[in-house]
Amino acid sequence: MRLSRRAAFGAATMLFAVPRVARAQSRRFRLGHNNSTDSVLHAAAMGFDAALKAASDGRYGLEIVPNSALGSEAEMLKAVTEGTLDMTIAPVGTTAALVREVGLLETPYLFRDAAQARTALDGALGQHCSALLRDKGLVVGAWGEVGFRHITANRPIRDPSALRGLRIRVPLSEAIMESFRAMGAAAEALPFPQLPEALRTGRFEAQENPVNIIVAAQLQRFQSHLSLTGHVYTPAAMAVSNEVLEEVPAADRALILAAMPAGAVASRQLADRMESAGLDQLRASGMTVVTDVDGAAMRAATAPARERLSAVFGADSVRRMTGLVS
Repeated sequence: MRLSRRAAFGAATMLFAVPRVARAQSRRFRLGHNNSTDSVLHAAAMGFDAALKAASDGRYGLEIVPNSALGSEAEMLKAVTEGTLDMTIAPVGTTAALVREVGLLETPYLFRDAAQARTALDGALGQHCSALLRDKGLVVGAWGEVGFRHITANRPIRDPSALRGLRIRVPLSEAIMESFRAMGAAAEALPFPQLPEALRTGRFEAQENPVNIIVAAQLQRFQSHLSLTGHVYTPAAMAVSNEVLEEVPAADRALILAAMPAGAVASRQLADRMESAGLDQLRASGMTVVTDVDGAAMRAATAPARERLSAVFGADSVRRMTGLVS
């Protein structure tokens, strides 16, 4: 049987069209973050990747690029909002460059414990912050965990008096900066990849980070004491570019976002494990872990910082954020 010209053309069109449709619905999204492969951010990326592959029968997955290989936190975040990078997992202080109010998540002593923080971020507080960021082209599908921050130095930090004049590195977070300045420390922001060298050369006498980050970066090489201050809880936005999300079918957009909470859970699980195992590892390496920190005095000393944040961010924003915690 001979095919007509029209039929032959139609058959050829179908032959080439099917692979194009399949390709359009399959993709490896590039996700960048600034931590090492044994960090909580990488655990979040891996958990998200596994859930995404399972939910899409392998059609979607991630190309995970760690260690700031695609740029600084700020550069990667900007690239995601512009659609030149697909996804990132960014500590909340970085996202505050897009929406200042979101930075209030790092208000000192905002959360009582990890359970309260996770419940709030999985609920109304997280939804509020995600909505603010979506207006800037950043779609947050879940809030992963960096963790509660503690201070390392070459001496114990048991109360605010030990911080006076101390040269301490802080992340790009206005709330954290204000809290340490309120306690009399000489706080200065520095991108995380530059931190080990800055401690080695003595540019800073101290720094503060969650236990999992301290272990992953081996900061015990430069600091002899870890004081468990738990002064700030840092979440991380698991985010996809709005432009990139719109390139996939509507049903698949929901699938992608629904896979992100698995990454948040993975980051929290690793953070929990490292709070105990990490401390044991640091002690074994010779680091002194200081547990008798005067938490009440530390909290009281940050009161001026909270007042300053109300003046800078607006009292209504502060009340709204704190009200969404409980």
